[in-house]
Amino acid sequence: MTTVVRTVVPAVLTVALVVIGGLHLIWAFSPWPLADEVSFTRTVLGSDSGEMPPPALSALVGLALIAGAVLTLMVNGTIPQIGPGRLRTLGSYALALVLLGRGLGGFLLNSGATSEFQRWNTALYSPLCVVLGLLGGVVAVAASKR
Repeated sequence: MTTVVRTVVPAVLTVALVVIGGLHLIWAFSPWPLADEVSFTRTVLGSDSGEMPPPALSALVGLALIAGAVLTLMVNGTIPQIGPGRLRTLGSYALALVLLGRGLGGFLLNSGATSEFQRWNTALYSPLCVVLGLLGGVVAVAASKR
């Protein structure tokens, strides 16, 4: 079990955060993989506005997710550690709580949202955030015990 916590859990969390962060960076410039901005806002934002979020905001979220991946690798000891250990550990708990918060609280976002968003949020977005939050919690707890 220790091997899984030290290798598989951080690896899965890191890859997922980098991929999702990369998508947010792409969304700063394009609605890809959706066909157009209206499809994007209906499916990803739950809005009929057709207005993409400000590029800086999408990029900020993307960079924050990638930073979470880097933090995961640091607290796991996979890459060189920067800063105080307590701060890194606190950051990993914060990452887990934010992801869990989005996952559990995300179901509240369905109210008043487009049907496309409700479907994707219920089937993928919120459950994925819960799983990633739990993985982040495992990483944080393991880091606390070292």
